[in-house]
This record gives sequence, C-alpha cells and structure tokens, in this order.
Amino acid sequence: MSGELAQLLPTPRHFEQAGELVTEELIAESIVCGPDLDHHVEQLQAYADAGVDELYVQQVGGGHDAFFAAYAEHVLPRFH
Repeated sequence: MSGELAQLLPTPRHFEQAGELVTEELIAESIVCGPDLDHHVEQLQAYADAGVDELYVQQVGGGHDAFFAAYAEHVLPRFH
C-alpha cells in the first residue's frame, strides 16, 4: 500500500479492505519472490552493482531449510 494508506486506516477491517487491493503481481514488482533462482540472482546483482555489500533474504512461509539450501547451492556461489 503506497503512501500513508497503511498508517491511516482506523480499524483492522479497513486494513483488510485495503489489503484486498494488493495482488501477487504488485508484490512481485517490489519484492524478489518465486522459485526462479536466476531471477533472484539478477535482482541481487542489481544491488551489488549499486555498491550494496550486504543484503538480507527471508523465506516467507514454510520450507526454510529447502530455501536456504537452494540459495547456498545456486545463488551464493555466484557472488563469491
């Protein structure tokens, strides 16, 4: 939710209504998500190219062990 919308909602029900405006496509525009590890690498590379030397990644939902195992095998080696 852009701007101050998330801060100006008076009740939880209003927040739920505003949340209905958020789609998976909108989330994917600003957050790296999904199973395509090449896409993750591309997005992380953009940060590296901008001079960022430390990023934090997070797995939302279950499957944390598999997520970080995949990152360790397929993503991190491309940045060493």
